[in-house]
Amino acid sequence: MSDAPEPPPRPAESRAIELLRLVGTRTPPISSHFNADLVARARAQRAVAGPLRALGELVAAIATAVAAAARTKSEERRP
Repeated sequence: MSDAPEPPPRPAESRAIELLRLVGTRTPPISSHFNADLVARARAQRAVAGPLRALGELVAAIATAVAAAARTKSEERRP
């Protein structure tokens, strides 16, 4: 009593399996400055995130106002 053999994986699947095996066996090298670089990038992103969030809220408010104005104008035109 034997199980039916599985069909061979497609080329993309076999490549994915190969890459996963490589990732599992090799540890990437980490620079001695990795932590400092990571913290510096996080601080830079945090410094930019606040102003971008505020800009996004401003754009959303302007879009809401324009949509409301357009809706009011179209309602005024109807008899």
